[in-house]
Amino acid sequence: MSWDIFIQDLPDVPSINDVPLDFAPRSIGAREELITRIREAIPFIDRVDNDWLFAKGDEIDISIQLHMEDAVQVRYMVAHVHGGEQSAACIGALLRHLGLRAHDTATGELFDGFSLDEGL
Repeated sequence: MSWDIFIQDLPDVPSINDVPLDFAPRSIGAREELITRIREAIPFIDRVDNDWLFAKGDEIDISIQLHMEDAVQVRYMVAHVHGGEQSAACIGALLRHLGLRAHDTATGELFDGFSLDEGL
């Protein structure tokens, strides 16, 4: 079981309910460039294949799945938090580094990495 956080192109709105119904998210980057940027934020992350990365340590246990738009462009990512007291902070740091926003499936709201207790 995991806590899933959808990382994608989201508009600058205060709530997920404020995303316009006609909003069409853009891709979030080319796969290889995006993986390089993810590794800048999480240097100990391991790439398992083209679309999966795993970070596991004493207080972090996450996997990140890239969902492709085509052979090169990533449409969105899903961070699967499997446990670890610092996993939410790690995802928050990743979002800030990438300049992206995310949808927290546990709360149904936006995940910004600043108010971490709600999703946990």
